[in-house]
Formats: sequence, structure tokens, C-alpha cells
Amino acid sequence: MISIFGSSILFLAFLFSLIGIGTLVLGRFSNNDSRYIKSGSNALLGSAIIVIISFITLLSQFLSDTFHLKFVADTSSIATPTIYKIGALWAGSTGSLLLWSSIVAVYKIYFILSYRKKYPEIFTTTLIIIGLISTCFLGFIYFLQNPFEPIFNIIDGRGTGPNLQHILMLIHPPLLYSGYIGFLIPFSMTLAALIENQDKIDYVSTNRKHVLFAWLVLTVAIILGGRWAYLELGWGGYWAWDPVENASLMPWLVSTAYLHSILVEQQRGMLRLWNVVLISMVYCLTILGVYLVRGGLIAESVHSFAESPIGGWFLALFFILLIFSIVTIILKSKSLKPRDKIESFTSRESGFLYNNVLFVGITFFILFAIFQPIFSSILTDKTVKLVDQAGYNRIAAIFGFLLLMLMGVAPFLAWRKTSKKVLKKIFIIPLFFSIAVSAITLLIFIILKGFSWMSVTVSIYSMLIAFVAYGIFDEFIRAAYARYKNKNENIFIAFLQLFRINQSRYGGYIVHIGFLIMTIGFIGRGFETKNDYTVSVENPEKIDDYTILIDDYYIEKSNNINIAGLTNQLIIRNEIPDIMRDRFIRQVSKLVKKNQSRSNHFAEIVELDIENNNNQIKLPVEKRFYYSPVQVTKEIALESNIVKDLYIILNRVDYDKKEAYITVWINYLVNWVWVGTLIILIGGLISLAPFRRKRSNA
Repeated sequence: MISIFGSSILFLAFLFSLIGIGTLVLGRFSNNDSRYIKSGSNALLGSAIIVIISFITLLSQFLSDTFHLKFVADTSSIATPTIYKIGALWAGSTGSLLLWSSIVAVYKIYFILSYRKKYPEIFTTTLIIIGLISTCFLGFIYFLQNPFEPIFNIIDGRGTGPNLQHILMLIHPPLLYSGYIGFLIPFSMTLAALIENQDKIDYVSTNRKHVLFAWLVLTVAIILGGRWAYLELGWGGYWAWDPVENASLMPWLVSTAYLHSILVEQQRGMLRLWNVVLISMVYCLTILGVYLVRGGLIAESVHSFAESPIGGWFLALFFILLIFSIVTIILKSKSLKPRDKIESFTSRESGFLYNNVLFVGITFFILFAIFQPIFSSILTDKTVKLVDQAGYNRIAAIFGFLLLMLMGVAPFLAWRKTSKKVLKKIFIIPLFFSIAVSAITLLIFIILKGFSWMSVTVSIYSMLIAFVAYGIFDEFIRAAYARYKNKNENIFIAFLQLFRINQSRYGGYIVHIGFLIMTIGFIGRGFETKNDYTVSVENPEKIDDYTILIDDYYIEKSNNINIAGLTNQLIIRNEIPDIMRDRFIRQVSKLVKKNQSRSNHFAEIVELDIENNNNQIKLPVEKRFYYSPVQVTKEIALESNIVKDLYIILNRVDYDKKEAYITVWINYLVNWVWVGTLIILIGGLISLAPFRRKRSNA
């Protein structure tokens, strides 16, 4: 029954969407007849509401442990903790597509209700584009990966992958999709404005607001994904240049370029053609990312789904959107001529253009690095990978150098042209300050670690970070002091008023500060260490400036498995040989404790006694054995501060020798990445805040 109901409402949503698009097209070619437009809009509204109902319907099947649907049986189980049954809905390709369509539905409802009267000139065409794309997704779901496909005589399901049973997996995918899909409205509005020969500054401002929101959500989602990888995957890092990670990074890079270049269009009426190209690239790259996750090309990624027929359809959609964008831009290129030309390479618009070239350049490099091994295997039957993780890191280091240079210069240049006298006045003091910081940093490293290329690299980065930071704080201090003197305001009030007067500029500076802090965290990756150790009950192990000793070790399980069953699970996973069964049961029988929260797994736990600078802490490190599904995960022990992280995973416990075999990373400055993200979020929210402010030419 639930299968028939769910499939029926999905088909109804698809049908309403087709009817809505057809009616809107009829209205568009009937001199924008309001009756057709209203009817078409209402049909698309109905489709969106039905999609949300189907999502809620599917979610209810997960929460009620009803295994009448194949998708529910494949990704959930009775033993799966209730909160993670929610995340199980998007743990598989089918459910994640329904989540995607549900978020599209929310954006579609927002657009119809917000812009039907505000932008009547482009509303119909924009909604047709949005409707066509959302209809494609609904068609893919219904005809190719229907989440309501029935299954019979199933009492319990397979369960969700253990790595996905984490609180961040309840947040990261919906946020990531919201960021991706957030680019749909500005993409559609931009092309609609071109098609309808409309050119209003209001469109540009609205597009910038939408792109900034999507960019901000995507930024937080990407970093939360990195945090999940750091805490859950047990490899000591948070970014591995995984192809699917890169698929989310590429639209982020291009949208960052767009957010800078759109300011030039707003202020000078320039780079209009370039901005249309950028926003088209952003959305096409999001669809390409969907294909990479589902196309089966990137089998080694922990983020990708299994290969399915739907992958090819997304590739086709990508090419259709790409060709549609290119043809539209070519046909309407005459209307995109700039009002002005760049007058000097020392102008702010030139600085933003250099910024754009840098972001788009690194995007094309990543695109090449993703697809080069694929083309290599097709052409030569051998997979030759020209860019490995070290190659990515080297290019990223060069990108970081250049980006910091532009961040320190471009925002402080004048529009049109900056004279040599002004250049000297703006940059001479921060230049000397940053050189001094670099020299001091290099000297400290030479004294502590000796001379190395890493110390030179860090000193150059410290110079650039100091240069950018000086310029930002000097701008804040000068502007706040000017208000304090001229308007007789309290200095704190004067500082806050800056965000009200020009929230885009000063909110952007806060974002830049957050990026500087993140960069410090990225630099710390160059100093991480990793080693394997054996720790015991009696003999402490000295690791860096930590002294580690086993305080206790035991096994936790729930009531639904006995010690013999637990032993069988370990034998199945080759943790212990079969000949040791009886001996193992005798050894651990007194070490087993019950914990009902471990409903779908049991765990070996070693409690470590760690001493650092006369401070005693106890940290548990776990190895979990899931039987729904049958997998093993390693839960880290983490002692973290602003300088470094002690990061430990448990490899094996020897109950005979009372020893544990662990791998330990000493990771430096990782928390600066998370703090920097928080500051970027604050800066982005300031830029989005609906302040009432005077128009500024800054």
C-alpha cells in the first residue's frame, strides 16, 4: 500500500510539474497572459508541496521500521539508532535524490511567492528554467530510482553504514545540497534576464544575495564534511583531495570568483559577460558533481554511490545545460557589452579580475586532475594518475600564495585607477611590517627546528597573512576612528556602524579574516607526525610531550549478543583465529560490560591515561564491530587544543600481554580551521543581514 501511495504521489508531482511548465510556456507566448502564468505557477507550487509530502512519507517508513520498501530495507534496520534512521534516508542514492528534489521544492516555493510580483519581466522564463530542471530530477527519481519500489517478506533491513552513523551526517548532506541548489535561482534568473533582454541592477543585487547565501551554506557544509572525516574515518586528516570532495570544491571556487566580480558589475557596469559565464559554470559544475557521485566513475571515493543507470542521465543533463548556457550567451552577447573599460591594472576592478582568473584557473586544474585518470583508462586501458595528493598540495600552496597577495592588495585599491603616491601610502607600512613578521618567523624556526624548505614556506605565508591582516585591521581602525571624530560616536558604536553603512565591504573583511585563520590551520598540516606504538598497563609510552599508559580495557555489548556470538563476530572479521575461540572466551568473559546503547554493534575499548605537562587526562579509544551491516570502525581518542591535537586510533588489543597497538598523529593547528569557518559564517551573515543603510560607492 505504501509503495502504491508513494509512487502515485511522485508521479503526480512529476505530472503537475509538466503541466505547470506547459502552461507557463503558453503564457509566455501569449503576451505573458496572467491567467496562464498564475495557473502554471500554482501547478508548480502543487508539485513542490507533493514532493515534500513524499519525502515525509518516506521518512516515516524509516522511523517506523516498516520494511515494505526496498530502499528502506537496504539502508536501515531495527537495530539502527533512531536518530540515525533519519540520516539513513539520504545514505543511499535514491533517498538522497528525493532529499535533493525536496530542497529544490522549498527553493521553488520561495521563488514563486517572493518574485511573482517583484520581477514580472523575467518571472515566467525563470520559473520555466527552474521547472524544467526540477522536472528532470523528478523523472529520474520516478522512472529510474524510485524510493517507493516494494519488497516483500522482509522483517529487518541491512542497516546504515557505520561511518554514516554520526551526528554530522545528519547535517552535512542537507546543507551541502542546500548550497548546491541555492545556485539554481541566480542561474535561472541570469539566463532569463538575457533571454528577455532585461537589464536591471536589481537582478544583479538579488543574484548576489542568493549566490552569497548558497556560497555560505556550501562553505559550512564542506568544512563540516571535513570535520566528519577527521572524527570518523580515523586517518588523521580532514581533506584528501578525494574526487567527490573536489566536486563540491569546484562550484565553491567559481562562486567565490563570482561574488568578487559581481561587485565590479554593480559599481562599474563591467564584467557582465564574464559574470554570466561564471554563474553558468557554477550551476553546471553542481550537476557535474551529482554525476560524479552517481556515475560510477569514481569508485575509490568514500562519498560516491554505486554505479547506476541514472549517472548517464545526469551527464546528459550537464551537457544540455552547458550547451543551453553557451548558446544563450552567444546569441545575447551584444547586450552584455560593458558600460566601461578597465582603465588601469592598479584599479580595484583589475584586482578582482586577477582574483577571478586565479579561482577559475585552479578549478580547471582540479577538473583536469579528476578526469585525466578516467580518460587515460579509456584510451590506454591503463589508469595513469598524473596528479596525486602531493601534487594537489603543491598547487594548493601556490594558489594560497597568490590568493593571499591579491587579498592584501585588491580590496584597498581605488576604482578606475590608483596612483603611485596612493599605492605607497597604502602599502609601504604593511609591507615592512609583514617582512619583519616573516623574518622573525624564519628565525624562530631556524632556532627550534633548523633551516628547511618548510620553514621558508611558513615564513612566506606568515608574511602574506600579516600583510593581509594589517590592511584589514588598519581599514577598520581608520574608518571607526573617523566616525568617532566626525560624528562624536562611542568608538564601539562607531565600529558597529561600519557594518550598517557598508555591510558588503566590512562583512567581506570579516570573511577574509576567517580565511586567514583557516590558512594558519592549513599550514599546520605540514608539521603533522604519525607513528605506530604499543602501549601497556605497566610500561608508559613517551609520545611527543605526552606520556601514555593503559588505565583499563574491556568490551561493551548489548543484551542481544552473548560472548560466544561476540567471539564468532571477531573470527568472521579475522580479528582472532578460530583455534583461539575457547581461550579468548575465557580471557574476556570478565571484561565484558553491557551497554544498551550499542544496539547494533559491540566495541573493544581501551581507556588511556595520558599525562601532559603535569595534567592528567583519561581518554577512551574504541574499535567497533557492527553486525548490521557487518563492518568495523575505529573511534578516535582526541585531546585537542589551539596548538595541536593528539589523535589516536586503536588497531588491536592483545589480551594475553595486556597491550594495545595504536596509531598516533600529532596534528598542529587543526582547530584554527574550525574557528576560521565560524568567523567566515559570521562575516557572511553580516553581509546578508537586512540592514537599512545608505548606498555607498565603496
